[in-house]
Amino acid sequence: MIVSGGLGEKTVPAIHDMPQLDSIFIFCYKVAYHEQWSKGYLKVKGVFNKMDALCQAVQQSVEHHEPSPARTTTVIPKPSPVVHRSRTPEPPPSHSAHHDRVPSVDDHRRSASHPPEIKDEGFVRRKGDGGHGSSLASSVKPTTTGTPNSQEKLPSGLERLENNIIQTAERRIRESFLENNDISQPPSPNAAIIDRLQDTLVQTIEKHMPKKNNESIELNKMFAELKQVIIDSVVQEQSALLRDVIKQTVLDAFKQQQNSILEHLPPPSTTTTSTTGVIHHSKPTIMATNTEVKIAADRKKTRIDTDFRQQRDAVVANKRLRDVVQQWSSIKSMADLAGEIKKNGKNNLEWAWLLFCWIGQNIQYQPYCNNNAAETVFRTRQGVCRGFVSLYHECCSLLGIECSEISGYSKQAFLKPGEELKQSLHAWNSIILDQHAYLIDPTWGAGGRDYDKKLEDFYFLTSPDEFIYTHYANGYQLLDPEISKDEFLSLPVMKSTYYRLGLMLLSPKQGLNETNQNLFKIAIRTPAHVDLFADLKVGDIEYPRSLHTLCQRDKSKPDIYNCYIAPPLNGLYEVTIFAKTKDETMYVDAINMRLRVSDITDAFMFPIIYGTFTEQRCILIEPFQRLVHKKQRVLIHMIIPNANVIKIRNGDEYMVPYKDEYKNGVLKKEIEVQGDLQVCGRWDDKADSISIICIFNMI
Repeated sequence: MIVSGGLGEKTVPAIHDMPQLDSIFIFCYKVAYHEQWSKGYLKVKGVFNKMDALCQAVQQSVEHHEPSPARTTTVIPKPSPVVHRSRTPEPPPSHSAHHDRVPSVDDHRRSASHPPEIKDEGFVRRKGDGGHGSSLASSVKPTTTGTPNSQEKLPSGLERLENNIIQTAERRIRESFLENNDISQPPSPNAAIIDRLQDTLVQTIEKHMPKKNNESIELNKMFAELKQVIIDSVVQEQSALLRDVIKQTVLDAFKQQQNSILEHLPPPSTTTTSTTGVIHHSKPTIMATNTEVKIAADRKKTRIDTDFRQQRDAVVANKRLRDVVQQWSSIKSMADLAGEIKKNGKNNLEWAWLLFCWIGQNIQYQPYCNNNAAETVFRTRQGVCRGFVSLYHECCSLLGIECSEISGYSKQAFLKPGEELKQSLHAWNSIILDQHAYLIDPTWGAGGRDYDKKLEDFYFLTSPDEFIYTHYANGYQLLDPEISKDEFLSLPVMKSTYYRLGLMLLSPKQGLNETNQNLFKIAIRTPAHVDLFADLKVGDIEYPRSLHTLCQRDKSKPDIYNCYIAPPLNGLYEVTIFAKTKDETMYVDAINMRLRVSDITDAFMFPIIYGTFTEQRCILIEPFQRLVHKKQRVLIHMIIPNANVIKIRNGDEYMVPYKDEYKNGVLKKEIEVQGDLQVCGRWDDKADSISIICIFNMI
C-alpha cells in the first residue's frame, strides 16, 4: 500500500496489522518528519519524496515476494535513488540530558498490534529520533533469477534455514544499520573481511547444527551465494558491529526455525513454558565487578552532619533570597554586587549563596571566551568554567570569605575510546565557613552548557563524597582517604538528579561491570513517587529501549527499582538510568555506567512495554522473553494492581482471566499461543476503552 505523508501518519497505525498487507510505502514532501513517526512500524518499507525511487522500491518489493518454483541464485540489484537523512547533530556535551516523555513503545522496531477499542496511553515519541529512512528493497532485498543449477535442491531443513537467514539478515540490517542514517561513499570490499565473515557464518551454523556428512558441502554452496548478498549490502555502512550483527542474525534465524534444527539451540528465553507446561529456567545472572572504591568525607576538614545540611538546605530554600537576586541583573560593578549581598544576607553562608545565585542567573557559559578575568566575565556576562570560578573568587574576596580556585577534571559521561582525562579539564571553587572547607561549582550551578539557565543548587556546598563522582582533583578532594585518578574513572557517573530525587545505587556499585550472561540487573533504592527507565548504547548507536531494557519495582521490596539489561551482542555498552517524579514531565539522566559483555549466548528481547505498565506500577514476573512460538504454552505471571478489568488478546481471540487467575492484583494465566499476546487493563469503570500494558510477539 502507498499512502501520502499527512494521511499516512493517521492511516498506518490503523492498518499496519492487517494480515493482507505486506509492505507500506509513504510518499511525502517532509521526509525527515515522516521518517520519525514511521520508525516504529515494521511494515513501513520507506519514506520517499521522488516518484522514481518510490516506484523502483515498490517494484523490487513485489519481485522479492513472487513465489519461485525452485531454489535460485541471488543477485544484488543496483541501489535506487532513495532518500537518506542523517540524524540531527548532537548538541555539545551538557550538564544533563532530558527525555520529555514516558518510556513507551516508541523505540521498538515492530509496531504493536492493537484493536480499535484499545488505546495506547504511552505512545509519545522522543524528540530528535531519526527514522529508518528509505526502503531497503533497493539496497538489501535481493532479486532472483534462474540459473542452470536452479534445479538443485538443498535438504529441506537447510533450504528453510537459508530463507530464514536471508529474511532475518534483511530485517536486522534495516533495524540496526540504518539507525545511523549516515550513508557515506561505500568503500571497496575488503577480501579478508569477506572471508572472515563467511567463516563466521559457517562456524556459527555448524556449531548448532547436527553433524551430517552431506550438509557441509551444501552449507558452503549456500554461503557462497548468501555471503555476497549480505556483504555487498552492509559494507557500505562501515559499521564496527558488522560481524556481531551477522552472528546474531544467524542465531535469530535459528530461533525462527520450526524443525529439528531448533532442538539443538539453547532455550531462547530466560523463563519459558514448554508445550507440556513445564517451566524451564536459564542460568542465573552472574555479575563480575571491580572492587568497590571506598569513599568517605574527611570530617576533620569539612562538615556533612545533619545539622549543617539542614542549615544549608534552609538557606537554599529561602524564597526571599532567590527573589532579591532577580532584582540585581543590571548591577554595574562587582563592588556594587558585594554591597547588595551584604545588605540582604545575614552571614557568610547566606552571602556565599546569594553570590552563587547571582552568577547562576546572570553569567552565560560561552565555550569560546578567551579572556576569563573576573572583571571581563562580570562586564560581558559570559565565560568558561575558569571565568566563573575567577568571578566567584574575586567577589568572595570583596565579601571577606576565604575562597580558592581548584583545577581538575570533570566526568559527565565515560571517556570514549581514544579520549584521555586531560581533555576534560575543569575548574571549581572551595570556600571556608567557620573553619571548615566546602566545595562549589558555579559553572555547573549555572547549568553548564545547558542554555536554559536553570539554577542547579546541588553544586552549592556539595558533600565531598557526592562531588567526587563527577569532579577529580589531586590533593583537594576533602576525602579520607583520597582516591586515585584510576579509581575516579572507575566510578559510575552520578548526576544531580540522582541526589535530588533521593536515589541510592545498591548494586553494582562500580562504573564498569562485566558479565557473560544474557540478563544484567541494576538495583536502585527509589522513593515511591519516582519512576526510572534505562537507555542502552554502544558508541553512537542507541538500542531500542523496549527491546533491551526493562525497569520495574521489585516484587517483594517495593522501595527498590530493578533495571534489567538484555544485551543483544558482545561489546562495551553505555547504560544510562533516567528518573523523574510523578509530577514532572521530563525524565532526566541520573546514573551512567558501563557494561562489558563477552561470550554471551541466548540473547533475547523483552516484551513491548507501554506507558500504562509504569503508570499503574505493573511488574512482569514471567516470561521475560518477547518472542513466543505458536502453540507454545506460556504462563503469563504479572502483578497488575487494582485493575477493574483484565483482558488478554491471543491472536484474534480475547479472553478474560477467571477469578482464581487474577486476584489480589496478581495475574497468573497459562495460555496456548495462537498469535501475538496483548495484556490489557482498565482502571476506570467509566472509560470506554482499555489500555495495552505489554505485548508478546508470536513467531
